[in-house]
Amino acid sequence: MAVEIILDSKQRQTYCLTLINQTKIDGSKTLVLKNTDKSPTVRQQRLWFLWCSEIAVSGLGQDDDKNSVHIRAKWQFVRPILRRDSDMFRQIYDGFMDTVKHLPDRAEKCQEFARDWISTKKLNRLQKAESLRELQLFWTGQGAWLTDPSLQGLEHYGFKKGEL
Repeated sequence: MAVEIILDSKQRQTYCLTLINQTKIDGSKTLVLKNTDKSPTVRQQRLWFLWCSEIAVSGLGQDDDKNSVHIRAKWQFVRPILRRDSDMFRQIYDGFMDTVKHLPDRAEKCQEFARDWISTKKLNRLQKAESLRELQLFWTGQGAWLTDPSLQGLEHYGFKKGEL
């Protein structure tokens, strides 16, 4: 299993050194150091998937893995933004809904649509912030504990420390 650690504190550096020192020197492990993209949208994307993981392990909701939470969250929080802001997406979505509205497997088709046609990567910084706020409000309202966005360096991008 791969572990990705962003070196942004002395504590994480110490943790990495401990991991390295405890690893056998037998050629069975590979260490990769790379520059981290620190753009707001990349940090927002990391927070989105961190929250999807936290929601999955919370025991709340219907999904128990990060990818299932991600698909459902795209449908619930990203779809309305894309419908509002993109004429092309709205036309594709409305055509899809007209096609599947009477099908017995409509729910499965909607999951497939969310997986294949709704992308968080297509959102700009403000749209991502909006979708994250909506996800945060919904899931903290359900009782889920989600990492504070200020701990991810996102307090300047639509979030305020201690907002919820």
